[in-house]
Amino acid sequence: MNTFNNINEVWEYLDKIPKFQDKGASASSFELGHITKFCKSIGDPQNSFPSIHVAGTNGKGTTCHLLEAVYRKAGYRTGLFTSPHLFRYHERFRINGEEVQDELTLKFFQSYSKELEEVPLTYFEISTALAFWIFAKVEVDIAIIETGLGGRLDSTNIIHSELSIITSIGLDHQDILGATEAEIAKEKAGIIKSEKPVILGNISGEIEHVIDRIAENQNAKVFKVRELIPEFYKGLFSLKNESLSVQTQLAEEVNKWNFAAVYKTVKVLGDKFPVVENDLLGVFEKFKGVPARFEKLDKNKKWYFSGAHNAQALTSTLKTIDGLGEEEAILIFSIM
Repeated sequence: MNTFNNINEVWEYLDKIPKFQDKGASASSFELGHITKFCKSIGDPQNSFPSIHVAGTNGKGTTCHLLEAVYRKAGYRTGLFTSPHLFRYHERFRINGEEVQDELTLKFFQSYSKELEEVPLTYFEISTALAFWIFAKVEVDIAIIETGLGGRLDSTNIIHSELSIITSIGLDHQDILGATEAEIAKEKAGIIKSEKPVILGNISGEIEHVIDRIAENQNAKVFKVRELIPEFYKGLFSLKNESLSVQTQLAEEVNKWNFAAVYKTVKVLGDKFPVVENDLLGVFEKFKGVPARFEKLDKNKKWYFSGAHNAQALTSTLKTIDGLGEEEAILIFSIM
């Protein structure tokens, strides 16, 4: 049994576990049995705090960070769980916008080394359980939980969220989630909870109907941000049907869907989690984006870094580059 005498032993332990970004589906577990069993053995921490669950092919990371920033600005003690991390493991777990400290992570591994030995968990399942435990331990008022892959069988899907968000549906991870957008939509819509509202982002047509049917079966009310008519021009975000307009610091037009989804979420949950509109708009104005999402690397130069990794995301990135108005652009492209 691992004793975890210090945080370096935790890193060594995690480094030995296969990761999805390295091994693909073979490093994943698309069932909820193991995570359910493990969390039950440590007291079901996921039941100790209210949460918002976010899935989608693209946009979910930005939406999660925006939501967390809004509720933090409104005075709530927030938790945020996202993946993957870029540089540090603790980027995945944030309390009030700050990465968690080594001591808290070490405490988890020391406290549950026996349980970790008894239940075989993947890297992401361990990370998910750790997030739940941390948020329960520090008693967050609300946690924003991003799915890892898909939704229905994602290990985050043992939470009983107050609201679900599906940001977008596109072709990605077809070997796991399905060959068509309709099949992928069914997996993403698996996060919809019984009698809990769901927000739909940039979703229409057949995909919208697929999700509508699943929501109807769950008796879940659907709110569609398309009905707000979100618009975006040179960073100016507006909702035509809400007479709302705010200048943002982001460049990609696709962010209009993320801003709109956050706006609608805050309104729908307004009775349970009130937010003053000035706080909401203030966050929209000051939000600088998420690392690797068309991130401006130098304030004086037009150097951008994008982690776009599927057709839908690349289309958005190329559209944004065209909109910069430069006669020439140099693209450095890396692919795995």
